[in-house]
Amino acid sequence: MRSVLFLLLLAGCATPSRRAEGPVATEVDRVVRDLCDKRVALLGEESHHGSARTLDFKVELTRRLVEECHYDAFFIEAGVYDFLRIQERLEAGQPITQDMVADAVGGLWANEEVAPLIPLLTRWLRAGTVVAGGIDDQVNRGTYAQREMTRELLPALAGPRRAECGEEIERYMSWRYDDTHRFTAANAARIQGCWAELAGRTSTSRSHGWMARNLERFFARQVAVMSRPPPPDGGPTDWSTFNDRDQSMFSNLEWHLSQSPAPRKAIVWLATVHAAKDLRHMDDGGGPPVPFGAHVRARFGEQSFALGFSALQGKYSLASTPRTYVLEPARAESLEAWALSSPSADRRYVDAHQLRARGSTVARPVNYTWMTTSWATVIDGLLVFREEAPPRPLAPASTARGE
Repeated sequence: MRSVLFLLLLAGCATPSRRAEGPVATEVDRVVRDLCDKRVALLGEESHHGSARTLDFKVELTRRLVEECHYDAFFIEAGVYDFLRIQERLEAGQPITQDMVADAVGGLWANEEVAPLIPLLTRWLRAGTVVAGGIDDQVNRGTYAQREMTRELLPALAGPRRAECGEEIERYMSWRYDDTHRFTAANAARIQGCWAELAGRTSTSRSHGWMARNLERFFARQVAVMSRPPPPDGGPTDWSTFNDRDQSMFSNLEWHLSQSPAPRKAIVWLATVHAAKDLRHMDDGGGPPVPFGAHVRARFGEQSFALGFSALQGKYSLASTPRTYVLEPARAESLEAWALSSPSADRRYVDAHQLRARGSTVARPVNYTWMTTSWATVIDGLLVFREEAPPRPLAPASTARGE
């Protein structure tokens, strides 16, 4: 019996303890061990959000962090709005469905690999063992935020401003623009002003006020982008929009955490380009990018952890779209090739100590583009798969989750 159990552990068919050591520890065990005692676990992924094995691993890692390591908060790079509505319903004793949770998570992750996360997250939310939230101020299409939010927030405005703002905002939410009626910086500025008024209303509820504040930030960024002259061809990268968005996402994280009187242990699911601790190696003269992860590191220090993912070869897609891209086989001198130098290994976790020992080397965990840097300054750990694959779109029957 003992020999059978040993073989099951080696194959990953049984769940070892979170402190598993020695030859029975799998790669996921090693990651769990490194993350278990942290306050904030940033689970990255390649910037296109279309790597199936990464997503599958992140779902299992999330489950184990909640169930074994007592993480009690889950935040994701999705709009803040639908999750705030879910929280309102929970506080009012109203039911929430898996469809609501799936909408809140968003279409970027509407695939078979992430699908098992939805019932897990719904169950945790209903039980009150986990709180969840979006960290992005962008409005996801096909969600409560696009369909219903405006009508719920606008009554806080009185008189003619309600009608003026309602017309302008609803045109944007339904995107009723054409060659005659274009969306301009002036439109964005007017909409920003409406949300600023709503955010400042003392009669606005806590969650509605935070929705309005996020929308104000989002449209302020739109105004800035549309008012800025186009960059010259071949000029340095302007990271200001990226930096503003990541600062906004960190503000949302801080706000979410402030809603609890006791410290929380938070999982944050997002792209590695946002999870990174430092991206100064990507500065080409236009000023350094300052990612979300840099703000997290400044706030939480060693109590935070940024996990990246990469692959030796394979394919990926743009989120869950049908179009796929082929990964260039890993360079012989790359971190990925070193990590999987054993032909029998299907995946390997490179921990912080190993990243530091490798020093400056070429790798591609941010956006599948080769870059040379000291990766220990960017992430705290890297999981490398031998072969990646694009996610599998959800079958039509899977979209009707109901309860």
